[in-house]
Amino acid sequence: MKLTANQIRYLLVIRQLNEEKHIVKSVDIANIFGYSRASVHKMLVCLKKLNCVEKGRHCSVMLTATGQKQSKLCQKEYDQLIEALGPLVKIKEPYSLAICNLIELM
Repeated sequence: MKLTANQIRYLLVIRQLNEEKHIVKSVDIANIFGYSRASVHKMLVCLKKLNCVEKGRHCSVMLTATGQKQSKLCQKEYDQLIEALGPLVKIKEPYSLAICNLIELM
């Protein structure tokens, strides 16, 4: 499955939030990225069409089996790139778009 850099970022953040909080809400994602809830909603609709996420109870967002598989693969690639590039580049944002762009190209 071919994902865009932004889709990769979303999957990685949802995965991270799921590990930390177990219940992920779109407002949590919006707060991390500094995006509007409407913008996050649009991306979640796209990810749902790709069968990567589904809506849970009380507006929660959950990774599907496909989403878990993709996010695990992307996390591995992200970690490898951060390890290789970390000494050269100071990355301050959560799940850097630049690194996610590299994953998209791989």
